[in-house]
Amino acid sequence: MTLVSLSNVFFGYDGNNLLDGVSVTFNDSDHVAIIGDNGSGKTTLLKLLAGDLLPDSGTVSRNASVYMLNQINLSDSKSGGEQQMFALMRAFESGCDILLLDEPTNNLDTDAKQIFFNQLNSYPNGIVIVSHDRELLQQMDKIIELQNGKLKVYGGNYDFYLEQKQIESDNIYSKYTDTQKSIARLNNTMNIAQNTRQHHEAKQHKEIGNAKRSRLEQNALKGKSAETEAKKRAIIQKKLNEQISLQKSLSEQMRNETIKIPMPNKPFYSKELVQISDLCFAYKNKKIFDKFNFTMYGGQRVRIVGKNGSGKTTLLKIICNELKPLSGTIKTFGKITYLNQDLSLLDKNKTIVENIMDISGCLKHDAHAIAANFGFRGDLSLKRAGVLSGGELLKATLAAALGSPEQPDLLILDEPTNNLEIKSISILEDALNQYCGAILLVSHDEMFVKAIKIDKEIQL
Repeated sequence: MTLVSLSNVFFGYDGNNLLDGVSVTFNDSDHVAIIGDNGSGKTTLLKLLAGDLLPDSGTVSRNASVYMLNQINLSDSKSGGEQQMFALMRAFESGCDILLLDEPTNNLDTDAKQIFFNQLNSYPNGIVIVSHDRELLQQMDKIIELQNGKLKVYGGNYDFYLEQKQIESDNIYSKYTDTQKSIARLNNTMNIAQNTRQHHEAKQHKEIGNAKRSRLEQNALKGKSAETEAKKRAIIQKKLNEQISLQKSLSEQMRNETIKIPMPNKPFYSKELVQISDLCFAYKNKKIFDKFNFTMYGGQRVRIVGKNGSGKTTLLKIICNELKPLSGTIKTFGKITYLNQDLSLLDKNKTIVENIMDISGCLKHDAHAIAANFGFRGDLSLKRAGVLSGGELLKATLAAALGSPEQPDLLILDEPTNNLEIKSISILEDALNQYCGAILLVSHDEMFVKAIKIDKEIQL
């Protein structure tokens, strides 16, 4: 049974159409994921389904009780994971015909995610989620991709989606190759037509000169021939323009957004990078660390694991000197760069180039070159960090942290895939696999952890 449907719905902000005449239905037992780039309109679509927003035009039909769970705002009273689990349990307990969940696995640790997955798979009614969590996407019956205001439905889980996207990519490449051949053939035809026209004109000029015709007859014959040749060339040129336009469109769809990390200009630090002895730390009356010891060496890729509230982010902040311990010794060596959950490394009021100069210590000319290597060419490199989208902010942050040969010996990452769309996660994975320094990571994203080849785990 259809619970909610959209029919020819348009919706936008400030002239930007997020939804451009979309139609889709959600049924009573479907578990559906909506995916797409940051800013593409995924949360907007959820709010339209919930009735929190009204379309600019079109119809939203609702024949069900609906429960909408927005992304939570963290408070100091509970950890993010505790707040998220509490909110999710309330959603499941509602028993509504359709649950609308926006990034439901954000802030959940491994155990909490498994509890959520169990609840999800046993929920008998409809569920629509917005998520970038590939583990969660594997649990879905259907994936809907939102891109450029349009929806495309894939009738399976994430693996099925990837298979279909590969088939689409292969088809696009095949069509692109066909346009190359067509353009070459049409250009050749145009050249032949041009040569033939010149040959005909020369021959015609000779015939007219030898023929005993009036000047009026000569001009009429010449004009008729030129008109015929012009029509042929116009037909060929029209086909050529169509193929060039198609090739440009296909080229945009094939655009590769991977980035290249340069080779460092010196060996990475190979000895002890972090040495912690007898660390004690507490928040008010809650003890987090008591005589904790930890050592990390150059070249290692270490993941810190533990339940929500166990002190994973706290440990990272202590290592980076953002928090002071009650007692104990913390020593660090080499160059360390910390990317927190908010990707707040960059100064929001400065341009991408200015941030790269500040963080990497390079000259302006080199900063422009680094920005270009990460996809920010020309005026794009002069955008302020504060106006960048999530994916742009990630690439700009990576450019500042890893784009110069003066790379850090240790890169510290705190839940780096939170709030990133799938495309940006792939870019991040590719960048980290090119980087040869040490990594200290907090992440609940198991597929991400596997992709970047973490070789050691520390349990808190």
